[in-house]
Amino acid sequence: MCAVETLLELQRDVAKRQVRVEQLRHRYNNAVALESEQGELRLERQRLAAALTRDLAERQQVLRPAFVIFERLSQRLYADQQHGRLVINATDNGPEISATIPRGRSKVITNMQVYCFDLDLSTLWSRKECGPGFLVHDSHLFDGVDERQRASAFQLGAEFAAVEGFQYIVTLNSDVTPKELPDGTVVEDYVLPERLTDHGDDGGLFGLRF
Repeated sequence: MCAVETLLELQRDVAKRQVRVEQLRHRYNNAVALESEQGELRLERQRLAAALTRDLAERQQVLRPAFVIFERLSQRLYADQQHGRLVINATDNGPEISATIPRGRSKVITNMQVYCFDLDLSTLWSRKECGPGFLVHDSHLFDGVDERQRASAFQLGAEFAAVEGFQYIVTLNSDVTPKELPDGTVVEDYVLPERLTDHGDDGGLFGLRF
């Protein structure tokens, strides 16, 4: 190989290495910028979390009714146990709402937490004259719940709906509907006249048989 060819080969190699160096420099600069941005974001998230903590502390009197209602509901459902709690914590991702009933982590307890939270929220909305004005619970929410507790939940829903001025609706199969509520009220008195049935050609829902 002559000197000219050697020189050209070296120049091509230098050019390739310069491109590679530039690529690495660009990636390094991007990494530095990203790390700096992430650090700024962490500081901003911490600042917002601190501001949220202060805001929640200042709003305790406003939030207190939500806590009290949830405790009352859970205490009525589980009179023999410590009442449940509704907790709102400030986190880097915003406010975190958790509802607990100290009887374990079963699906039934989780469903009853949802029940209490829904009724709590509907009550607060009704007091502020906002929201849809009704609360609907499907039968799945009461899967595994014993008849006595289902009856207590229905009576609670009826009581709160009547006092707070919203409508509480439950869709439930007739074979798992309790005959009466804890106060002796007959459930049939609350049943709407509309019935869904699969008997006959005109039965079903929206043209579907079930």
